[in-house]
Amino acid sequence: MRLGYFTMPVHPASRNPTETLREDREIIILADQLGYYDAFVGE
Repeated sequence: MRLGYFTMPVHPASRNPTETLREDREIIILADQLGYYDAFVGE
């Protein structure tokens, strides 16, 4: 079985967009290290 990761880039408007994208990227990298096969980011 292959696992995938999906996230929606929905963050509070008061947060720095660059920082929230960096956090999303770190989570995707962690998922890759844990053996997840795919990562999807919604619009």
